[in-house]
Amino acid sequence: MDLPRQLRAEHVPMTWNLPALLAIALTAVSCSHGVSRIQTRSLSASNPTTYSFTLPLEEVRARALQAFSIEHQVQQPIFGRSTPASHLESVFSAECATNAVFGTALFREPANTNDIFLHTFHTPFVISSVYHGKHGGLPFIASFRLHLADAGSNTTVSVIAYQTQVINGTKFGFGPCGPGQGWNCQSVPPTTVEEYSILLYLGRYLGITNMPAVILPAQ
Repeated sequence: MDLPRQLRAEHVPMTWNLPALLAIALTAVSCSHGVSRIQTRSLSASNPTTYSFTLPLEEVRARALQAFSIEHQVQQPIFGRSTPASHLESVFSAECATNAVFGTALFREPANTNDIFLHTFHTPFVISSVYHGKHGGLPFIASFRLHLADAGSNTTVSVIAYQTQVINGTKFGFGPCGPGQGWNCQSVPPTTVEEYSILLYLGRYLGITNMPAVILPAQ
C-alpha cells in the first residue's frame, strides 16, 4: 500500500516542474548567438561587373573553364587562401550547359548557352570588406553567373551575383542532422567587389595586365 503513495510523491514534483522545463526548452529554441547590427561600408565608386576581352568568344569560354577548374583554383584561389579557422571555401564549383546541376534553370535560355555558373554549395568563401558586424567583416555567400556575349572580335563577360548573404552569428534551427545552432544567414545587396574580383581573376588568366584594381571601402 505504501508503494503507490511513494510513486505519487516522486512524480508530483516532476509534474509540477513541467512548465519550467517547457520554458527552458522554448528559450533554447529561440536563442541566437553572436548576432549584431550589420554595418555597410561604402565604396567610393562601384566596381565594373562587365569587361570586354579582345578575344573571340570560343577562346574566352574555353580558357575560362580552365581558369575556373578545380585544379587551377587549388593552385590559385579566386579570393586567396584563408586560414583553416575561418572555415571559408576556397574552390568554386563551375557548371556549364553540359554539366549543370544547381544552375540548370539559367541554361534553359538559348542566350545563356555559353555561360558559366559558379557556386560553393552555399558556403562562405570570403570575409566581406563591405558588410561588418561588431567583430569585423562578416562571412559572405553568393553564387555567380558569367554571361559571355559575342561582340565581333571581342567577348563581353558580365558577372551577375545571386543569393548574396552574410553570416551574422548563429540561431537555433532544424538541419539535416537534427535540431541545433546553425548559421544566421541574412540577405544583403551585391557589392560589385566580388563580381569584379572574378573578372580580374579571369583577366589575369587571359594575360590581361592593365585591368584596374578592385575598389574597396576606405579603412
